[in-house]
Amino acid sequence: MKSDYMLQVANEIGVVKDNPRLLIIVSHSFIEMMIKTLLEHHVPDLLLKNHNQRLEKLKKEAVIDEFQFELYDWFRELRNDAVHTPIFNLKDSDFERLSGLVKKEQLGVDCFHSFSLKLIAELWNKNLAVLGPEHLKKYC
Repeated sequence: MKSDYMLQVANEIGVVKDNPRLLIIVSHSFIEMMIKTLLEHHVPDLLLKNHNQRLEKLKKEAVIDEFQFELYDWFRELRNDAVHTPIFNLKDSDFERLSGLVKKEQLGVDCFHSFSLKLIAELWNKNLAVLGPEHLKKYC
């Protein structure tokens, strides 16, 4: 297994870290790829085109828990705002939904680069047995 895959992901995120809109879009792309891979692995005969449906199905199948679902559903909505809002500005108020789920010091515009890396790493690490071989085979 190529051990530098996640370092390459972190480098990609680093390229856009100073532009919140691009940081959201690029970070979410990695999350979405991992979610799709998990669904293909755990429910191979089910084709869902919608990211929200994939999250719901993975929660129902207990592949992700309620905490993870809340995080990634929040991120999905933030990504939709970033993509579909003509003039988008990330604001501290965008993190209010995560209040009580995530430590306050990890939330906010100034922390978003680090937080986005944590979202990616959390999903990757909890599902390494599935994601590692699949992503390395596809993308390395």
